[in-house]
Amino acid sequence: MLIVVVGLVAPRHAQADIFRPSVQDQIKIGKQVHDQIVKEAKVLPDSDPRTQLIRQLGEAMVAKIPESERKSRPFEYRFYVLQSRELNAFAVPGGGIYIYSGLIARMRTVDQLAGVVGHEIIHVRNQHWASAYADSIKRRLGLTIVLTLLGAGDWVFDVADAVDTFFVGLPYSRRHEAEADRLGFDLMAGINMNPQGLVDTFALFAENEDTSAGDFLRTHPLSRDRVKAMQDRIAKSNRSFPPQRPLPLNMRVPNLRWVR
Repeated sequence: MLIVVVGLVAPRHAQADIFRPSVQDQIKIGKQVHDQIVKEAKVLPDSDPRTQLIRQLGEAMVAKIPESERKSRPFEYRFYVLQSRELNAFAVPGGGIYIYSGLIARMRTVDQLAGVVGHEIIHVRNQHWASAYADSIKRRLGLTIVLTLLGAGDWVFDVADAVDTFFVGLPYSRRHEAEADRLGFDLMAGINMNPQGLVDTFALFAENEDTSAGDFLRTHPLSRDRVKAMQDRIAKSNRSFPPQRPLPLNMRVPNLRWVR
């Protein structure tokens, strides 16, 4: 869904990286995307216990972000549940975070849900979309300048664009995902959640993940690698965590369709 936005919006405010949309631009983009989401998907009401739970978790984690940072980067964190059998979650620029009801239904603990929410908060907090957008613009601008100087034909531009996407764009996204895993761990631990919940979620992903294409065309690290990375991080933290809290039984539904 974010890919649709990338080609439609250009940054307007000068900043350290002139190609990166400002915080206010990101918030504006996020609101536009949200308007599109509510037209195309069913957003569960505020009264739904799933919505209430992710908002409770999300707001608790956002409160752990230093006040000075929240003032300098006043992202408008908002948390929603989308009615869908898919196992998925995503964040949009500016603060919108969306969890699919199908993913919640496969979870067993509040800690698993907190891990997903924390991961998505980091995508917003660290401006991953805006950084990826800026890098994409700079790469394409550089390719255009070089190929124009070389007198390249149109077909060369098409090939160069494909090379940029497959060899540069996707690995950069994987680095963002790894960062969101790592810092999401810190957020959930900061509200006394057990990060083993995040390990368990990655294990759930691994059970349903098609690894036949290998790592080459993957926007996320392999789930089995994420499991190991989180297990290592837990071991190195030298901390004890409280037992995981079970989700209410009415939030669990087995055998849902996996979509990645």
